[in-house]
Amino acid sequence: MTGRILIVEDHRLVATGVQLALRARGWQVEVVDGPTGHDVVQLAAAFQPDCVLIDLDLGHLGSGVDLIPSLRTPTTSVVMLTGETDRTILASGVEAGAAGWISKGCYVDDLVEAVENVLAGRSILGRSEREALLADLRLHRSRRQQMLSPLEQLSQREQHVLEALAEGLSCDEIATSQFVAKSTVRSQIRSILQKLDVPSSLAAVAMANRAGWMHTRREPVPA
Repeated sequence: MTGRILIVEDHRLVATGVQLALRARGWQVEVVDGPTGHDVVQLAAAFQPDCVLIDLDLGHLGSGVDLIPSLRTPTTSVVMLTGETDRTILASGVEAGAAGWISKGCYVDDLVEAVENVLAGRSILGRSEREALLADLRLHRSRRQQMLSPLEQLSQREQHVLEALAEGLSCDEIATSQFVAKSTVRSQIRSILQKLDVPSSLAAVAMANRAGWMHTRREPVPA
């Protein structure tokens, strides 16, 4: 069986090992790791692979999940080759268009079999498993949104204050950094505690951390 395979992996040793194992089966295999996500997509467009094996943790390139929609085409299947075990993250990859995933801990023969199935147009992820995975993802997002909802009621200024508290700044330090009076910051903290219905700044920060609010704050705004 002939096939063109592209490996997207930032760990060169891992990528080379997989490349050699797949080339031994007669497939044409190339490796790319950047330097940017755009370069990865451009190389894929030029190479026109039948299958893309992509890691989910791509170091400086970020999450492989973000590249899946741009790599998947009507003639190119994308498979996650990863050590990730978090079902939410794996589900995000499937939702983005991946045909499934292969564990980096698998045997070479299992990897080859999975690639053969993909090249032959056979599924490596059962329909019921896929539906269950996506259902879990929807439930996870619903629960997370419920946790984020109270935090989203905070004003812009209150969100900045809570972020500063999460970074370990004191009331005095927040006042200095934001060029406002300490009494103003204290008033904002009281408002935060009231809106979140928590007894202390520590509890407010803990609530934000449980909801993954700080991560949300750092996510780039979509263009």
